[in-house]
Amino acid sequence: MSSAITFIGMDLGTFRTSAVSSNGHQEELETVVGWPKDHIAESLLGKKVVFGSEVIDNRMSLDYVRPFGHGVLKFNSHTERGMDENLVEKHRKAARLLVEQVVSLVEPNRQGPIYGVVGMPSRATLVNKEMVIEATRGAFDAVMLVPEPFAVAYSANRLTETLVVDIGAGTIDLCPMFGTFPNDDDQLTIPFGGDQVDEELYNCIVEAWPDARISKKMVREIKEKHGFVGPSEDRVIVSLPVKGKPTEIDITEPLKHACGKLLPPIIECVVELVARFEPEFQDCLLNNILLGGGGSQLKGLPDQLEIALQAYGGGNVRRTHDSVFAGATGALKLAMGMPLEYWSKLDQSKALGKLQPAADQ
Repeated sequence: MSSAITFIGMDLGTFRTSAVSSNGHQEELETVVGWPKDHIAESLLGKKVVFGSEVIDNRMSLDYVRPFGHGVLKFNSHTERGMDENLVEKHRKAARLLVEQVVSLVEPNRQGPIYGVVGMPSRATLVNKEMVIEATRGAFDAVMLVPEPFAVAYSANRLTETLVVDIGAGTIDLCPMFGTFPNDDDQLTIPFGGDQVDEELYNCIVEAWPDARISKKMVREIKEKHGFVGPSEDRVIVSLPVKGKPTEIDITEPLKHACGKLLPPIIECVVELVARFEPEFQDCLLNNILLGGGGSQLKGLPDQLEIALQAYGGGNVRRTHDSVFAGATGALKLAMGMPLEYWSKLDQSKALGKLQPAADQ
């Protein structure tokens, strides 16, 4: 295989985008793009476009968007989100800039072709896939889109008799693995994820302590550090400014309530999906559940899922080895494992966006 070729696996997440390259580089970047509001902000920042955590740190002087927030572009239609065409175009532009930035961070060999595999929600529509393909133009010479949980399974070598549940910020994706590329009808996507948990926690805190000041960024950090599902012996105490005075607040119950919102839809969809298969396969799936994505890191989640699934004859629930890079690593393995002729045909025809690997390739 030519050393001039760079293969890249990318997990284009709603909150965080990660990429792994065949040259050994791996990078992650918060999925947010910003533009200085005026020439003063541009002069201070020293750049026309800002990415990742730098956007959040300087958000008061930036006009910024999360291009895939709430599943926009990747899963939901813009009409469902109440977005006009101007705002949609802004998200599309941000997506293109973000992909280009992430690709540049892994330092591909610009003297040769760049081929990539990018993860998508399991039941993304053709329109959503075309939008993501458009975002990759200019960054890749050829790209293939695959379901995000499939990439997680590929990374973990769990390609048979496994049910992958990928819990992202915008969606939860479920994909059963039986040793072949999954059919669309065998997968499920739930339009609910970490973003909705954050919103619920934020609203609970504001309602319970109306004089406290808290930002969405603080809420996410609290969830990532303390989030749990089920019972907990520890209290979660945080310090928030109340009328300007730092005050310790016990947010254990609001946090439990908000994080617990993830559990019912996951259980409901696991049961619905598993019921589609013959009994012997149902048992295999229920006892081999692999959690991926940032939401998989909530304390107690695997245990609570196992308890809930006991009524259905399951289950055995484990987390993936790396919630940040598992999807990107699996995508890279898939990219490097495809025959070079496959990529060459896509490259030569400029047919970016082969939606899934054909079984006979």
